[in-house]
Amino acid sequence: MKTFTLPVLLVLLLPCLAQAEDDFPSYLSPKYCTDVKLDFMTSSMKSLRRYRDSQLASRHRGGMNNIRTYLMQRQEWLLECDSYLQATRETRLFKDDATSANIFNAIESVSSELQSLIAGVSYSVEPGGEITDVASQKFDRLFKLVDDHQTLLMMRGQFVAR
Repeated sequence: MKTFTLPVLLVLLLPCLAQAEDDFPSYLSPKYCTDVKLDFMTSSMKSLRRYRDSQLASRHRGGMNNIRTYLMQRQEWLLECDSYLQATRETRLFKDDATSANIFNAIESVSSELQSLIAGVSYSVEPGGEITDVASQKFDRLFKLVDDHQTLLMMRGQFVAR
């Protein structure tokens, strides 16, 4: 009786997975989502670090808005892939629920901080500090979370640097 259980379950689950795949755009696939994630973890992080290190302190609102828009676009792509993978594969884009939530929250935190700076929010700054220190700390948190995830993937042999 047990030998029939697995095939029966597969027959019952396959239409559900096919239905879940139909709910998403046709360009979404596990390979596409892996490519989006790897691009975010490599070239996007490199661009964001370069911006944080060389441009953030200038407080140029146009640059901040460009980076905020860039981040929001990447977050949208990542969330779309995360939703797709959850519905079709029962996995998350990043390691697990906690890691995925932390990375998405960090992206949102950086974006909202940049939006606040664009809107003219000011902080009381200690001598020698910059008004952009809070944003720098939020960038650093995002970088650390992504670096930790990248390190974990490298240790498992699942990450190939481009």
